[in-house]
Amino acid sequence: MGFAVFVSPESSSSVGQQQQRGEQEYGDKMTKNEIIEKTLKEMGTPPLENEPPYCEEREHEEIVVAELQRRLPDAETKTCDDFKHLNAKCCETCHTSYPHYDMNLIDLPDGAKAWVCDAVEWAIYPERREELRRWWRNSAEGKRLSQIFGFDDPDDPSSEPR
Repeated sequence: MGFAVFVSPESSSSVGQQQQRGEQEYGDKMTKNEIIEKTLKEMGTPPLENEPPYCEEREHEEIVVAELQRRLPDAETKTCDDFKHLNAKCCETCHTSYPHYDMNLIDLPDGAKAWVCDAVEWAIYPERREELRRWWRNSAEGKRLSQIFGFDDPDDPSSEPR
C-alpha cells in the first residue's frame, strides 16, 4: 500500500496541470492505453521512441508499461478525474513516483472498475482508510513503521508523513 502525500488541487503538480490543459474531460472513462500514456506523462517519462535503446530510463519505462499492461483491465476504466465531486486531493506520490505499484484498481459498487490513488479510494470507501488506521495502531508492523516514519498518532492526519 502506498503512502499518501496530499496536495491541493491548486498546486503545480502534474496531476492538476493535466486537468488545466484539458487533456482529459472530467468524467471520461479511459482505455488501458490512455491510462498508460497519462501515467507516463505524469511521471515525466519521455516517450519510448525518443529514448536511446539501452538507457536506464527506457528500462524503467518498459517496467512501468509492462506492469500497467498486466494490472489494468482491457475495458474502459474510471480514473481519479471521474471522482472530482468527492473533493479528495490526489496523492502526488501515487500518481508520479511508482504509479504502476501505488495506484489501485478497485471495484465500484456499480460493477465498474476504477484506477485511483489512495485518497480517492478512501473517499469512495472510507472504511478502507479506517482499516489501515487500525492496522497502523494495532499490528507490530504498523507500529514499527510509525516509528520509522515518525507518526505520533495514526488517527491524526496531521501526524502522517507529508
